[in-house]
Amino acid sequence: MAILFDLGSGVRMYRYLSERFAMRNFLRKRRGFTLVELLVVIAIIGILVGLLLPAVQAAREAARRMQCGNNLKQIGLAIHNYESAFKRFPHGSVDNDPRDLNGNLWNAGRHRKGTVLVKLLPFIEQTALYSSIDFSQDVEAQLDASGVWAATRTNMRNVAIPSYRCPSDGTSSRGPLALVQQNHLYNYSMSIGNQNLDGQFGCAQFRTNTVGALRASGILGGNLFGNGGNGHGYSGPYNDPRNISGVISRCDWSAKFKDITDGTSNVIAGGEILPSCHDHHRGGGGWYNSNGQWTATSAAINFNTCGKQGVNPDANNCNSYRSWNTSAGFKSDHTGGATFIYGDASVHFLPDSIDYLSYQQMGSRNDGESVSQSYE
Repeated sequence: MAILFDLGSGVRMYRYLSERFAMRNFLRKRRGFTLVELLVVIAIIGILVGLLLPAVQAAREAARRMQCGNNLKQIGLAIHNYESAFKRFPHGSVDNDPRDLNGNLWNAGRHRKGTVLVKLLPFIEQTALYSSIDFSQDVEAQLDASGVWAATRTNMRNVAIPSYRCPSDGTSSRGPLALVQQNHLYNYSMSIGNQNLDGQFGCAQFRTNTVGALRASGILGGNLFGNGGNGHGYSGPYNDPRNISGVISRCDWSAKFKDITDGTSNVIAGGEILPSCHDHHRGGGGWYNSNGQWTATSAAINFNTCGKQGVNPDANNCNSYRSWNTSAGFKSDHTGGATFIYGDASVHFLPDSIDYLSYQQMGSRNDGESVSQSYE
């Protein structure tokens, strides 16, 4: 009996030790992943990142677009507050001012009073900067002077006013039109409407000279309603509102509420721009450049004069940033359209696929026509 007991104990001990050794060998072998397992895990992580990244980017762009709309809302309310104080919309500077020998917008002189964005400064919580300006003198020269803004001691063209900047604008730091100087730190402009702007390099897109025959033929462009003559809303007679389609001219005319006979809720007051995509938007003093704040609805929304999709913006054609009939339009880096403010300070996102005639009807303050197609 003792012998049998000892034999049984030995068997059990053998099994126990065998299992321990087997487990230890198993654990020793499982201390790492195999190459195949590692590749599978990496592939799964890559797929998950690929699925999540577009959603993250879309969420970020949605937040940027919302901020852009909030900025425009603030500007729209500022325009209304300005109108309450001065009984007209804000305006730009005088051209051919008889008080100055070189009184054009692009020449220095006390006639240069800055842009609409300068006039709106006290209504967007920038009273300190506004109060530092002597409006009896050349406003641009003062803002160009180093140290006029004590908080930064820098040239103001290199300073971004937060309410004037859309966070979606990526043209300021990349692409063929990225500027060395930061002249373009702003993204909003008021509208001169359905003006018949000059073309360059033989580009005739969005240009018309008569209202009836060309429109009936399906050729659409500026001055569709006979109220947006050639030029920028300041060609003869000088600053005549009968030749100005939008709510401002290039110079010092601006509308009163009574001038917007189509209704403030139906008329575009301003919208987004990409300054790098138009020679006047990108020039000189940037947001306070007296010769830079004129933008028309005549050019289709987001017409490519920005060098996107490999298009050369320096080519001598309609994609040039120097061809005003295509470049002096509203543009954004949002996908599919741009954000606008209307005369009633409401904010709307208009798709770049919008019916062209409808867009021009929204740009004109007094065409007397109903909008042809809904945009929302």
